[in-house]
Amino acid sequence: MRFNRRRAMDQTDTQSLTPDSGRVAPRYNLDAAYTWVRVRRQGQRYFRLTGHAYDVSSSGMRFELDEALTPGQTVDVELMLPRSGTKRIRATGSIVRLHDPDEVGPIRMGLQFNEMRQDADRQRLERYLSQNQHLQNAA
Repeated sequence: MRFNRRRAMDQTDTQSLTPDSGRVAPRYNLDAAYTWVRVRRQGQRYFRLTGHAYDVSSSGMRFELDEALTPGQTVDVELMLPRSGTKRIRATGSIVRLHDPDEVGPIRMGLQFNEMRQDADRQRLERYLSQNQHLQNAA
């Protein structure tokens, strides 16, 4: 399912966004210790990179891996949201930023969703966000 940027904008509380943040939807904090993400580079058969997600929105997420990806790179991701059982969200997205790649340890990155693998993935994400309003990031 192709990502609909206008739909995400319609669902956004624009007062919570800063003009230079580039975000189109509010972020929801995740407990990184319990929120794993798997990443597959385009053209690869298997998900070879694993890490943790820090926040998610209807338009993207922030996560970390031990290996930096390149801004503009398109990847496939599988995200396991906390308290969601065994349900995964599968999507394709583009890396939009790296957070201090020179820092020691895992590299944090921002990803913008380009499309969800299935309509059910989009519905699972929207349901999770609506049921977890208390996790919305004020920043």
